Amino acid sequence: MAVALQALRRSRPLLGLLPHPSPLSTSSLPPDVRELLRIDRILNCPSASQPQQHPRAATDLHQLLHRAAGLTAAESASLLRRLPGAHAHPHPRLGRLLHELAGLRLPGGEVKAALASDPEGLLSMDPGEPSRLLDLLRNLRCREAVRDQILAHGPLRAAVAARRRVELLRARGMTRHDALRVLAAEPRAMLYSTQDVERKVEYLVETMGFEVGWLVQYPEFLGVNLERWIIPRHNVVEHLKSVGGLGDPVEMKHYVTLTRRRFYNMFVKPYPECERIFGGLVRERSETARRRHPTGLWKLFKPAKHERTQEDVQNMKLLVGSLK
Repeated sequence: MAVALQALRRSRPLLGLLPHPSPLSTSSLPPDVRELLRIDRILNCPSASQPQQHPRAATDLHQLLHRAAGLTAAESASLLRRLPGAHAHPHPRLGRLLHELAGLRLPGGEVKAALASDPEGLLSMDPGEPSRLLDLLRNLRCREAVRDQILAHGPLRAAVAARRRVELLRARGMTRHDALRVLAAEPRAMLYSTQDVERKVEYLVETMGFEVGWLVQYPEFLGVNLERWIIPRHNVVEHLKSVGGLGDPVEMKHYVTLTRRRFYNMFVKPYPECERIFGGLVRERSETARRRHPTGLWKLFKPAKHERTQEDVQNMKLLVGSLK
């Protein structure tokens, strides 16, 4: 084969004069010239065998990025170059996604700010996903302060943050539908970083021994403070298990829905050694909270008493008698 290729390179101008074999011949056929040329191109240009980006597709992506986010040609080229896997075969999906972002009619600079903040998180979405996440954020049922904090950097960046948490829950085995239900029921999870949410889920599964599906029924777990709320209660329960102080199994609701006072009365108050594990005496804190004024301050507002002598009584009788 190598000898044939060398001879082919030396006699390339005479390729058109070579005789072509008859298609009806049954003898051994000489190597096809076009096949030899194809092999020669592959050997000399290895990149020719790799799929190349169609220039029309690249131009369409630049135009869509300019239409959706207002990026220049240089900015869009730099963005696609930094995006992992953007040159493989993303054009149909990425094109539909950019068409959707352009049709959302978001405020000026919203898409560009989201691309600058997390380009991989936004451009890795499937078509239709930004619209669903924006509808989720638009219909949040939470306090106004929580909503304002979630949407502080714009709805699209909040949608990207929500999608990061959805993918985190999906990696733990939860379906996309259930993950969206959890975020809709507990929007405070979007205020915590992805590292904090992942730590809570890991503590729930690895340390506490619950399945991740319990979050659908008790999404409040992702909204409470892990160090101040969950870990002290879990430490108390583990201590009671070790000493045989639990009659019934502890469920998820005992960790999430019970107030601090009710959990204290049920699990801590009968066992004084658990008060140190739980983090202090609740009854002492409640008594201190009820004392709003220093002891004895009420005496300053009590009217002063004046002693009455016999002379004062006689003078009062004389005055009343004179009025008759």
